[in-house]
Amino acid sequence: MKYFINWWISVDRINFILILSLGITGLILSFSIDEYFSINKHTVFFILSILLLFILADTNNKNIRRISLFAFIFLLFILILIPFFDYQVKGAKRWIQIFNFTLQPSEIIKPIFVILTAWCINKSIEDKKFYLPILFIFFFFLLALILLQPDLGMTVLVSATFFCQLFVAGLSIFLVLLALFFILGISIFAYFFFDHVQSRINSFLGGLGGSDTYQIDMSLKAFKNGGLFGKGPGQGILKEKIPDANTDFIFAVAGEELGFIFCIIIIFIILSIIVRTLLHVLKVEQPYKIIAISGLICSFGLQCSINIFSSLGLIPTKGMTLPFVSYGGSSMISIALLFGFLLSLTNKKNEN
Repeated sequence: MKYFINWWISVDRINFILILSLGITGLILSFSIDEYFSINKHTVFFILSILLLFILADTNNKNIRRISLFAFIFLLFILILIPFFDYQVKGAKRWIQIFNFTLQPSEIIKPIFVILTAWCINKSIEDKKFYLPILFIFFFFLLALILLQPDLGMTVLVSATFFCQLFVAGLSIFLVLLALFFILGISIFAYFFFDHVQSRINSFLGGLGGSDTYQIDMSLKAFKNGGLFGKGPGQGILKEKIPDANTDFIFAVAGEELGFIFCIIIIFIILSIIVRTLLHVLKVEQPYKIIAISGLICSFGLQCSINIFSSLGLIPTKGMTLPFVSYGGSSMISIALLFGFLLSLTNKKNEN
């Protein structure tokens, strides 16, 4: 009992409650999806994710880096093997299948790479210059493996987070602009070489080239049907018609069943986590922590923005989950790692 009391005293309690409320929102929405097996799996992964988050939040910075290093090596090895596996979904090879479960290594490796990036940049600040070239080699190697799957959204998210960390560490404005052109270049390359990317962008541009706009149309209709207060949990009908309603378009399900006001509450929770974390960064003096926390919250904020904006038809649709709300075991584990690292870095016990 004393351990739990000490844990509660040292951890960022408000952020933990906000994170938990996101997860509970996901549980409520999962029960509205008429797939009982998915509901069971979502609940199991949510409990496992909270336990993982709880343990990591009490882990010191040195062990967080050790865990990240070993996990990165293991997941990178899996990513190298994925192209040789037969398992694929909609023409993409992003998952490995273990019994009845599938695991997406590129999803889980995101927060782990953020920690290692912060560590390498910090070492380079300490005049250990060889860390930075090694970091860039692994960055481009990781991007190549993710693009091979292919997964443009994940590539853009990892790249944007990486350059955000470099900017926080003192990257010049010229290199920031160069980074933006790099991300734009990847997007243009993907448009011309990957059919599913071209199809999604054409759909966003109003069905250009005969592309289907069904997902976006159904998503916007779900928000319209929900109105201010929604139809009530489990009462929505468009979730049965929207493909990937429990993952990519979970925000549209929330819009129809819980209404505009509840969607605003979800956005408020997300923004509260981001703002509180950034305010904490202003009080931190250690470069490693500043770079790591900034990278983690950047990754979280960008992923939330991509999911919500694509549901609203403001950007092309992208198969990206809403953190701790969407269904998906890999996504839940990834966000648990991210929040666990974040709570560890802001833990009062780890201030020195």
